[in-house]
Amino acid sequence: MGEMPGTAPDAALLELLMADARLSTAALARRLGVARSTVQGRLERLERNGVIRGYTVRLGPAATARQVQAHAMIAVEPQQQSLVERKLKAMPAVTSLLTVSGPYDLIAMLAAENTEALDAALDELRACLGVKSTTTSIVLSRRFER
Repeated sequence: MGEMPGTAPDAALLELLMADARLSTAALARRLGVARSTVQGRLERLERNGVIRGYTVRLGPAATARQVQAHAMIAVEPQQQSLVERKLKAMPAVTSLLTVSGPYDLIAMLAAENTEALDAALDELRACLGVKSTTTSIVLSRRFER
């Protein structure tokens, strides 16, 4: 029986991929000291088990520097969260949505080309049926990201 996701070899493989998802299976195998077929088998299993959902591009400072980003903390009316989530998912300016504990129910991460576009997106967010209140913070700088 093969190793379960979360084992030390899988963790090392995932760490390398999170640092650079473009590494070839041959490069991964060299760094891990295993055969290329072993890496390929682990990747296929991790994908099949849902540990790896996909491979994506993270934009760097050169691309995001031109964007205005904000976090909107959202309090939702009782029984309305799934409706609010569907509406926010349809908004292109909402790049991520988190459920949280505390006085707010959701945190929406937003990105727009300028403050006017961000303001329009926030107006749209606040107008969603089920949104009780919001508190928004504009991101001034990003110190680091993993």
